[in-house]
Amino acid sequence: MTKRTRFLLIILAVVLLIFIRNNYKLVLFNYLPANEQGAYKLERTFKIINRFYVDSVDWQSTTDKALSAALQSLDPHSIYLNPEQVKRTQEDFEGHYYGIGIQFDIIDHYPTVITVFQGSPSARAGLQAGDQFIEIESESAKDLTIEDVPKKLKGPRGTKVTVTIKRPTLAEPFKVTLIRDEIPITTINTYFKVDSITGYVWLNRFAFTTSEELENALLELEAQGIKQLMLDLRDNGGGLLRQAVAVVSKFIEGNKLVVYTKGRLKTFNEKYYTAEYRDGKVRDYPLIVLINHNTASASEIVAGALQDYDRALIVGTRSFGKGLVQNEFELPDDSRIRLTVSKYYTPLGRLIQRPYKNKSTKKYFTEVWSDSLEKAGIDSSQQQQVFYTSKGRKVYGGGGIWPDVEILFSDSLHAADWMLQLFNQRIYFKTILKWSGKLKYWSTDFQQFKEKFTVSEAMLKTLKQIAWQNKIKIPAKEFKMEQNYLKQRLKAEIARFYWGLPAFYQMLLASDQQFKKASQYFDRAKALLKNEN
Repeated sequence: MTKRTRFLLIILAVVLLIFIRNNYKLVLFNYLPANEQGAYKLERTFKIINRFYVDSVDWQSTTDKALSAALQSLDPHSIYLNPEQVKRTQEDFEGHYYGIGIQFDIIDHYPTVITVFQGSPSARAGLQAGDQFIEIESESAKDLTIEDVPKKLKGPRGTKVTVTIKRPTLAEPFKVTLIRDEIPITTINTYFKVDSITGYVWLNRFAFTTSEELENALLELEAQGIKQLMLDLRDNGGGLLRQAVAVVSKFIEGNKLVVYTKGRLKTFNEKYYTAEYRDGKVRDYPLIVLINHNTASASEIVAGALQDYDRALIVGTRSFGKGLVQNEFELPDDSRIRLTVSKYYTPLGRLIQRPYKNKSTKKYFTEVWSDSLEKAGIDSSQQQQVFYTSKGRKVYGGGGIWPDVEILFSDSLHAADWMLQLFNQRIYFKTILKWSGKLKYWSTDFQQFKEKFTVSEAMLKTLKQIAWQNKIKIPAKEFKMEQNYLKQRLKAEIARFYWGLPAFYQMLLASDQQFKKASQYFDRAKALLKNEN
C-alpha cells in the first residue's frame, strides 16, 4: 500500500469518525425498533422543552395531557386517571365513601341540599332539601364550585365539619356540626311493585354491592307477590364484570358461560360462569330487560347473555357497544392508566364492541344515537354477524346488543332549549321550594301522594314565573303542549324533596313511554320460557 493510499484511508477514517460523533444518535435511532423510536422522541422532546422553553413548565399538567392523548389515540376507552380521579372511581366501585350524606347543587351562588340520604349524618342532624351552606368551617361557601364542595365535606370517618345553614323557612341562619360517617352508594335507582304481579328494578351501574342490593330487592318484591320482572338497564354504563356475571346467575340455572374475553396475550383470555358467582336463589319467572343507547359494557354482558340463552326479552333500543376490557396499571404517583387488553364476547360468540377505528371520538360517542333497527336495516351493508339461539331466534353481533323488540324513546319537546334550561338551572326544585309550606300535608304518606296528588295550575304558573326570572323564554304554545310532562316532572321533584331519590325515580317513570310500552310485552317473555318462538 502506497503512502498516498494510506494517507487517504486515514483522512476517510477521520471524516467517518467525525460524522459518527456528530450523528451517532441519528445512526442509532434508525436501528431502533419503532416503539423505542417513539419513546426516544418523547424523552428527547421533554428534555428540549425543559432546557430551552422560555417559561417555567408545569410538568404534572403537561405529563397528564401527554399520557391522556397517547392513550386516546389507541381506542376510545383507554384512559389516564390522575390520583384524584382514581380516588373517586374507587368510591364508586366500592359502594361507599365517608362524608355527610347529601346530594347538592350550586343554586344562587351557594351549595344547596337537593336530597338528604336516609340514615346519614345530615339526616340525623335534621338537614332538609333546600338548605343552603353559607359557611363551611367558618369560611364563606359562596361561589364554591361543584368540585370544591366534596373536598370540604368529605373526610375520614368520625371527624367533624361545622357548617352554617340558611333555611328558606327561617329568618336567621344556624350552625350545625356534622360527624362524618360511611355513606353507602347504592347502585339501584329504585324498585317497586308496578301492579299485582309485576316487579320493577332500575339498576344504574355494577359495583361491589350490586348483586347483594339486587338480591335484597328481589326478595322484598317476591314477598309482595310478584310473578314477573322488568330489569331496567337504561343509562347503565357498566362497572365490575364479576358483578354482571352474578346478576345473570340469578336468572339462569346450572353452570352456564356468561361471557368470555379474548386478547392479544393469552393471559387475558378468560371465561366466566354462573355457578362461580351465584350468591342467591335462581328465579324462573318471565323477565324483560330494558336497554337504550347508553346501556354499555357490563350491562351489555347481562343483556347479551340473557338474550343468548332465551331467558329474557330484550326491549328498547340498540345498546352502546362497549366491549373493550380495560386493566388498570399503577404509576409511581398513585395515578393509573386504564388500558384495553381484551374484548368481550357473549356465550354465542357475539362481539359486543362497536367499530371505532378511523372515527373521531365525537362521532364514536354520538353515532349510536341515530341508530334504530329500521334505519340500520340489519342487512349486508351493515356487515352484521347473524347468530341463532338454541330456540332459533336470530340475534346480531359486532356492535352492541340489538333488542328483540325496538321501542324508540320519543319525547317531543323534551330536548328543546328551554326544557334543558329548566333542568340545568334547577327550576323544578326552585318551584318546590316556593311551595314547600303548602305541600307539607302530603309529606307523610308516599303512597297517598303517589295515587292522589296532582300538580295545580297555580304551581305551573310559579314554575313559569321562576323560569322568566332566570331569563328562560318559554314559547306559550310549547308550554301548553308540555303541561302534562311538566306536571309529572314537578310531582317527581316533590317526591325527591320529601322521600329521596328512589321516590323521585319512581315518579319519573309515570311519564316514561318506553317503560309503559315495554310492560305490554310480558306475554312474549313468558313464551320464551315455554319454548315457544
